[in-house]
Amino acid sequence: MAAKPNTVPADLTTFVGRRQEVAAVRQLLTAARLVTLTGIGGVGKTRLATTVAADVRRAFPDGTCLVELASLKDPALLPHTVADALGISEQSTRSAAEVVCGHLRERRMLLVLDNCEHLVDAAAELTDQVLRAAPHVRVLATSRQALRLAGEHVFPVPPLPVPEPGEPMEPGTATRFPAVALFADRSAAAVPGFELTPANEQAVVRLCRRLEGIPLAIELAAVRLRVLTVDDLERRLDDRFQLLREGNRNDPERHRTLQSLVDWSYELCTPGEQALWARASVFAGGFDTGALEAVCADEAVPADDVLDTVAGLLDKSVFIREERGGHARFRMLETLREYGQARLAETGAEPEVHRRHRDYYSELMEQAGTQWYGPRQLEWADRLRDEHANLRRAFEHCLSEPADAGRALRMAGMVWFWLAMDHITEGRLWLERVLPLCPEPTRERAWGLATASYLDSARGEEAGATRSAQSAVDLAAALDDPAALAYAKHVLAATRYLHSDLSEAIVLFEQSLAQYEKADVEPQYPDLMRTEMASMLVLSGQLDQAAKMLEELLARGEQTGEQWQLSYVLWVRGLSTVLAGKPEQAGADFAEALRTKRSFHDTLGLALAVDALAWVRAAEGDGDRSAALFGGAAALWGPLGSPLFGSVHLTELHETFLRMAREQLGENEFQAAYDRGRAMPPDAVFALALGEQPPASQTGRKQPSVLTKREREVAGLVADGLTNRDIAARLVLSPRTVDGHVEKALTKLGFTTRTQIANWIAQQRKDAS
Repeated sequence: MAAKPNTVPADLTTFVGRRQEVAAVRQLLTAARLVTLTGIGGVGKTRLATTVAADVRRAFPDGTCLVELASLKDPALLPHTVADALGISEQSTRSAAEVVCGHLRERRMLLVLDNCEHLVDAAAELTDQVLRAAPHVRVLATSRQALRLAGEHVFPVPPLPVPEPGEPMEPGTATRFPAVALFADRSAAAVPGFELTPANEQAVVRLCRRLEGIPLAIELAAVRLRVLTVDDLERRLDDRFQLLREGNRNDPERHRTLQSLVDWSYELCTPGEQALWARASVFAGGFDTGALEAVCADEAVPADDVLDTVAGLLDKSVFIREERGGHARFRMLETLREYGQARLAETGAEPEVHRRHRDYYSELMEQAGTQWYGPRQLEWADRLRDEHANLRRAFEHCLSEPADAGRALRMAGMVWFWLAMDHITEGRLWLERVLPLCPEPTRERAWGLATASYLDSARGEEAGATRSAQSAVDLAAALDDPAALAYAKHVLAATRYLHSDLSEAIVLFEQSLAQYEKADVEPQYPDLMRTEMASMLVLSGQLDQAAKMLEELLARGEQTGEQWQLSYVLWVRGLSTVLAGKPEQAGADFAEALRTKRSFHDTLGLALAVDALAWVRAAEGDGDRSAALFGGAAALWGPLGSPLFGSVHLTELHETFLRMAREQLGENEFQAAYDRGRAMPPDAVFALALGEQPPASQTGRKQPSVLTKREREVAGLVADGLTNRDIAARLVLSPRTVDGHVEKALTKLGFTTRTQIANWIAQQRKDAS
């Protein structure tokens, strides 16, 4: 189950013009289920789409979701990217497209697919599947070409209107033309104190006319006012345009216009800035200074000069700075990145820079593997999540070069990455691609086969898991490789988790442990095996042996600072104590495991923890909370494949406590609570599981923890009778931002009017007094 997505970002700048276009697209969305905004790069398709999506969000009770596709290169990963944007964990044995369609089937929501042009066939195929499977979903796409689907309404996005040459115009009225208004707005932001005056108005009009109303071109030109006057800017553009019209005659006129402006921006950069701009185009999604130094630096851009060069490109609005977890990251607009790619190809350095990119990110994975088991684990998880698009790019590069397939196989074999980062199905996809390219009998192949088995086991796919594990055991034995044989027997034992007779699994685990003790491997592998072995010992009734193993694991985890593996250890200890009839003690372990899993976004672990906490609540006699948690767990398990891995023993436990909760409530009350929990967004399920909010049936109203601090502040001012504009002035926010906070508060609280917010706040204040 995914949270209700409202992922359309808030505007950072004012939206100028386009009133007619916004109204027209809104009207189209009332009549058509697929609307595609088409137009050249930089014309404003994305901004128009996000503005429309924000305006119509109340018409879609299940949310509006923006899926950004610009950095995605592999069409096969499009369904996975959509699933990520929707907040779906895509670890099902079904295809990602089927998971997306299943998730959307009963929902009423708007899906915004941005920048489809380089994936047009895949985007068209997935859109067609979604529209057929989900009758209440509408799709708003942006693309340089139409998707060409039946029922598609294509809306060409024109440039912003500019004054026609010779058109009579009263002085001081130029800003009635949106292109001029946009230039004036962005220029005032770039150069404090700038304003349109009788002295510069005609030069601005000529400039906007030359730029043909293309928003990106206008915004880039406005930045140049930091170093030039409007007259200088207009003269330079006049010369450039005249020169560039002599070439590229087969390009559309407006492409040549934008090209001329970006050409000029490029030439205003220093040689080092030009080189870094071009080389940084190999990154997908974003990058940091460390990556720039490793991938882009050489004699043309010395590593010591990278920071200053980045500062120059930021100042010229080529790079955009973002902050993630206290660290600075950078990105480029797609138009500028594509321009950089073309420049990089011209230099002949493209293959070398791509190789450096591949090396850097494959080495990053290796480094993460060696440091994963330690105090930096959560930091590594955040970093790898930020670099996911670049890791994908590195995989793609490795698979495009036969000599690099072995490197891709080493990366894909890192099972902890796919499990902890919530990419089980994607990991299986890469292994399916790379294993056939590496048929040689090597440790990497044995490790990859074992990881493929492990990922299949996590999804409850027993047959495939067993085949791959046995192949891994046979190959590792033939190679006489202790590390590979230890891991292969480990995952073969894991496949037996699904059986009713666990004795064979325990024997295999013991053999694996003996092999691990002779092998040189990262500690996460043997400790993961020990955790699974302890779980099977618990389920087979060997509680004392399991307890000894768990205490050793807990002590080692606390000593090293490792958290992810430790959360599974806590879950197994909770399993042991709940079977021993100590639900309160078990609940504490399950809750702590859930808190850790929430930090890592480990959906598999989250589903296990929520399910187990439902058992605890049933054992404690809290049938209402238990039923709601069972519903929430069912939604979490849905996209993961088989609930509880298809384990016979865990499923029996689940059913036992499910019956207990049903008997406590009666069928009707149980089903109502179960359905309520299944409909909750994941964060609400986790809050309920951790006791951060009581079940809705006990309170009749939502709790303050549902809202963020800012949303609660805005809600309080709504209750005080302030309008959104008044609130914006009071909090020094834009009206659109306040609109967003009010809308989110309404959605989270399940309300439809401001009066309901006011009444809710009044009750909260009364309860607190």
